[in-house]
Amino acid sequence: MNYILGFFMVLFAAKGCEEQFNYSSIDYEAASRGVYHHVRIEGNTLISEHSRDGSDRTTKELTTAQVSELNRLAQTFVATTADDIENASDAADRDAAVPVKILVVGGTYSRSASFDRGNPPARVTPLVGRLLLLAE
Repeated sequence: MNYILGFFMVLFAAKGCEEQFNYSSIDYEAASRGVYHHVRIEGNTLISEHSRDGSDRTTKELTTAQVSELNRLAQTFVATTADDIENASDAADRDAAVPVKILVVGGTYSRSASFDRGNPPARVTPLVGRLLLLAE
């Protein structure tokens, strides 16, 4: 009887952990003097801009499968430690690369990282790649 009770407790705990990683927004911003690219996802709406004034803003709706994939990738990013997402390069400090900021916000958490454009940390690469692909 204790095994059955324990099984159900683990099952409910796992279900709760899965739900707590649903993002409320994901922001990706690459900004420098001559470059600007901002991608924002709120729920199932993606907004992409290539100009600071928003004159070229495009909006599209994401499918349930795309939102689920982004939740999974965001969960991997949120579960990382600070050492896993350190910027391996300081090229943006010398104007040799465009600095990028990514922010994932959920109901009770937020996680951010900064890195050079085209050189994201390994734990962030899948999320960044998928965001940019969806924004095309």
